[in-house]
Amino acid sequence: MPFKTKSFKNALNYSNRTTVQFQLTIEKHKEILQVIRSSLPESLAKETRDCAVKDTKLLIFTASAARASQIRFYSQAILTAVNSKNDKNIDKIQLKVLDPIPDINQDKPRLDIPTLENIELIRVNQLEAPDSDLKRALLSLSQTLKKLRHV
Repeated sequence: MPFKTKSFKNALNYSNRTTVQFQLTIEKHKEILQVIRSSLPESLAKETRDCAVKDTKLLIFTASAARASQIRFYSQAILTAVNSKNDKNIDKIQLKVLDPIPDINQDKPRLDIPTLENIELIRVNQLEAPDSDLKRALLSLSQTLKKLRHV
């Protein structure tokens, strides 16, 4: 009898009130974000990351504090544009600075591990160290460096 595999269904394929509400909220925030970006100069629009609406307050997330202060100059234009497209009346804008998005494609920093000869020198010199704590530390260091060298 052949083995029958079940296909995986995305959680959003199941219709229930919670996921539908989340989807509607996300779509609404995307629409509002487009309105915000369209009321800003292109350089500032690129730096506007996301937004959220809570009661009558619009939260705008940006990439830097400098951009946030520049966006504040456009607060009235943003409020006018958002209120013309939104069913709730927004009366306050708050700006938040998000941490930079980490670059997952960035290479890890290269470790500068000493050569095997230098690691051996550390190990040999630990025998001549006057302090037993220093001896243990140098021995541990040489063992760790030797392991890292072979990785």
